[in-house]
Amino acid sequence: MALFIGTYTSKIDAKGRIVFPAAFKSELFLHSEKRLVIQKDFYQKCLSMYTVEAWAALVGQMKSKLNLLNREQSEFWRTFMNNRAEATPDEISGRITVPRRLLNMIEATAEVAFIGLDDHIEIWSAPKLDALTMNEDTFSEAAQKYLG
Repeated sequence: MALFIGTYTSKIDAKGRIVFPAAFKSELFLHSEKRLVIQKDFYQKCLSMYTVEAWAALVGQMKSKLNLLNREQSEFWRTFMNNRAEATPDEISGRITVPRRLLNMIEATAEVAFIGLDDHIEIWSAPKLDALTMNEDTFSEAAQKYLG
């Protein structure tokens, strides 16, 4: 399984292509299929990127909790599955193409930040990420509260 670590920034070109971080690319090509699934995050204005294997596990877990014969749950599932795309980093240039509709959802126009969260990657509009990071004191308090 791929393990994504680190934070990297990259510019978005006119066609929505972004240079995929070399460290993530080598990890992806070493441990996984080269295909990625990108979807809008549930709670934050960012995109979440998964290997196909990690995506299949997530989708399996989610579907086990849903009754797709229930109208509300079926509509939720349709919306969730509609807000995703597939991408494969180019082996030579290292770029990926993220559909403009997904970039628009996170208000990314010029530069994005990739954050490795072990089993998946988040993609943020670079300026928005800085505003959302916890300060040191808040982080320390949260660590004590949640970890003990």
